[in-house]
Amino acid sequence: LNRPNQEMDTLALDIKYQSFDSDDYLRTRFYDSNIPDRVLFLLDSFHEAFLHLPSRSLKILDYGVGPVVMNSISAAAHASELVWSDYSEKNLETLWKWLEKDPTAFNWSPFFDNVVKKLEGKSEKEAREREEVVRQVVKIAHCDINADPPIQKEFLGPYDVIIDSGCLVAACYTKAKFRTGLSKLSGLLKCGGTFMMFAPEFRTMENEVGEYVAGSRMYPFMCVTGEYLEMALKEQGFTDVNVQRCTLDPETLSRLFHFKTMIGWVFVTALK
Repeated sequence: LNRPNQEMDTLALDIKYQSFDSDDYLRTRFYDSNIPDRVLFLLDSFHEAFLHLPSRSLKILDYGVGPVVMNSISAAAHASELVWSDYSEKNLETLWKWLEKDPTAFNWSPFFDNVVKKLEGKSEKEAREREEVVRQVVKIAHCDINADPPIQKEFLGPYDVIIDSGCLVAACYTKAKFRTGLSKLSGLLKCGGTFMMFAPEFRTMENEVGEYVAGSRMYPFMCVTGEYLEMALKEQGFTDVNVQRCTLDPETLSRLFHFKTMIGWVFVTALK
């Protein structure tokens, strides 16, 4: 398996992500009828993280959201404004399809049911209402973590909560770029604000750059450990760093990723 060059040409990466297969990514990773354990872990983690936030009028940025709606299910109950940002126009188009209730859009209703009905103990009616809440508070923006500023100027914040939806490990796949990207996101966050992120976790960082599959293409990402993320956040001045883990089964790992040293998923929260 060929590994991506750690200094991959920006134009080559741009071409790859502009042809990102959002539909295949959703189909192979989220399944609308059988939610995988690793996704349940993320839904649980977001639920717990937002449960402990005091305000219900938060300004929230989901940075590098991809074509994924589910990160906002718990967030929307606390948000006065929720910004979805991504680099790929195809991902943004996929999000618009859901927002506009396009019949061909991915079905996120089972994920809303899991959070609102199961985790929050509310009704079917309230689960459907949460979908509408998301649609009401969301704004969409283009972002590029390697640009300055890293998001459209009208969306520079500051924010009460920033969620990094795997963008840092996908777009900043060397330690130096990762630190720079993390610093940029920190600059969009209020003092006292909460930072949340999730990423694939590895036993070691011996192989610094890995790949994941979407459609017929391979995309680079930085191989990280929970310990490294904790250290990187503390170096940026974050406090109260909390690391949670989900171990994945070997079959799932071999199907979606290509590293024997990958062990699962990590979800991290920290305060600025």
